Formats: sequence, C-alpha cells, structure tokens
Amino acid sequence: MSLCFYGEATFFIFVTKFENMEYQIIPINTIKRIESWLNSEVGFSRSMFHNELDYISDVYLLGNKFPIEIQDLYLSIKKEEQEIPYPNCGTDEDKYEFSMTVGQNLVLESGNFKAEYIETLWNTYNKNEDEAYEQQDQDVFYAILLIISIYYKYTQTNGYFDFEDYIADPTQLKYSYSVRPDMLRLYKMFHEKKKTKSNIVTIEYNKQKIELTNDDSWFLNMITPYLDKYLGVSTLEEAETELDKDYPSIGKRGRKRENAILDTITLSIYNLLRHSSFAAKGKGLTDNEGNFILELLKYLKLIDEDSPKNDILNLRATIRNLQKYEVRPNWWKIPMCKMSPNNPVEHLKSYW
Repeated sequence: MSLCFYGEATFFIFVTKFENMEYQIIPINTIKRIESWLNSEVGFSRSMFHNELDYISDVYLLGNKFPIEIQDLYLSIKKEEQEIPYPNCGTDEDKYEFSMTVGQNLVLESGNFKAEYIETLWNTYNKNEDEAYEQQDQDVFYAILLIISIYYKYTQTNGYFDFEDYIADPTQLKYSYSVRPDMLRLYKMFHEKKKTKSNIVTIEYNKQKIELTNDDSWFLNMITPYLDKYLGVSTLEEAETELDKDYPSIGKRGRKRENAILDTITLSIYNLLRHSSFAAKGKGLTDNEGNFILELLKYLKLIDEDSPKNDILNLRATIRNLQKYEVRPNWWKIPMCKMSPNNPVEHLKSYW
C-alpha cells in the first residue's frame, strides 16, 4: 500500500531535523503493538535505547522544567495528570516499562538517513493497494525507521549501544569471549546423558596428565553445581543454544558470514516485510520486495551499486542460507550472556 508523507496521508511520519541530524519519532504504541516481531525477528531489545527511554522518564518526573512542546512530544501521560510511581529499586526492564507506559514517542537519531527517502522507496516498489494491510503497513514502516535508527546507533557506538563502559571492560571481554565458552562446553559435556562404562575423568594440564577414578561421581557432583550457578543457564538445551548462536565452531555455520551487520539488517527487513502488503502470500521473496531491500542496503552504504550482492538472485540465496542455518539478527558487539553472578547486568541478557 502506498504511503503519503505530506497532506492527506495514509499515515504520518514525524521527522525532526536539528543541526544536520535527522530524528525519527516512533510512536510507542506502534512499538508495543509489534514488539514481539521486533524481538524475535529483528533482534530488538529495549536496552538498545537505554538513554532515550531514560530521557522519557526524566521528562515525566521533572515535568514543568521542560517546555510544554517537549512534554507533548515525549509523554502520553503527564505527572500532573496522573502520578505513577517510578521504580527506583526496580530492574532496568522495570524502568523501561515505566517509560513505555508514560511515553508518547521514542525520539531517535538517524544521522543523515531520511524517512522521506525510505517512503519514496516504499511507494516505488509496493504496488499492493489492499486496504486490509493499512495498519500493518504503517507498523512495518515505522519498524523499518526503527531499524535505521538502530543501525545508526550501532555505527556510532561500535555495537556497544549505551553500555560501552561495562561491556568493553577488559575483564568482561575476557569472560565473554574466553571463560564463558569454556564453561559452557564443560556444562554441555557433564550434562549430556550418555552411557559410559567408566566414571574416570582425565585431566591434562601443564604437560601433565592424571586420571581421577571419580568414585560416586564426586568430581561431577562438585563441578556441576558451580557451573549451574555461575553460567545462569538451567538446561542442556539452553547451553547448546548459546554455544551454537554466540560461539559457533569454525565451519559449522556453512556460508562464511563476511559482514554480520549486513546479514542482520537484510534478515530484519525481510522478516518485517513478510508482515506487510509487500509479501505475496505463500511465496518467497518477490521482485518488489527484493528491489526495496537492495535499494535500502545501498542507501545505508552496506552494498555498492556494482557489488555482486546488488542482485535479486544473490539476495534470495543469501536469505535462504541465513534461514537454513537459523541465523538470527544480532546487533551487539559481544555475546549477550545470561544473567549470573559472573554477569549480573540484567539489561545485557540475551533476547532469545
């Protein structure tokens, strides 16, 4: 369905410009309506916009210290209209929920990327005029603007979003990249229910090798509670999923992922378009969908005009491959570990 940016519109896209910066203003009700899609199909988490959501709560709590125009832009509920307790002692998720409750719009920087251009692409390639898709097309379009803003923030923060001070800490990096995968492999080995004729455990370290008789499984009984506690996973399936997703073995994923962020954006846009009037029921990627995605990727400077990736057949093969190997969009710079005593920051837990 065609979208109209100005005048009598199917829906309006609010865009603010300030000092050569584009700002996308995404209605919070839209995010709530499709958040399940965003979480599972785009890799979105509210923590990506920790500071922006925190600002909404500031506007609510400080009220009249902000101009009325700012309050109207950011808030659906003003403090003088309804007093809602702020969760001072709550988790970050509790605070995000507070902002989503009192908030009207999420205001996001998008660099030089303009909603008007995305709208032009949409109207160029979407020829379906089925009015039954009006609401979903509106939601999907806003979601695409959200992805553009996520990508811009990704480029500005190197994939750390608002948590660089924590997740770029050398100790945390060592834990995330080295210690945790070792612990996950141990967890997997000791929790797999395989028949064995012997309880012997062999340890090789510093050019020495010893065998433990492990009578009554004392070694396993000692180490498994430690792994249970300090990994924060509760089942073998969880450990296997994390190993497969965040620490895949060389060659295990099939096609080498040369540009993970390109894969993330390609898959995210494709997944969203499947909910719109772009998609042909019961069919794979259409030419119009493909052209829209390719033009958008070129606009974001993720592919070049003369790139072999600028081809619908290549795009179809890429999407099939990503689906085959169950690749999921992931925007974060480092693996998002489960919450545990070794990784106590709740807003960094994985979204799976």
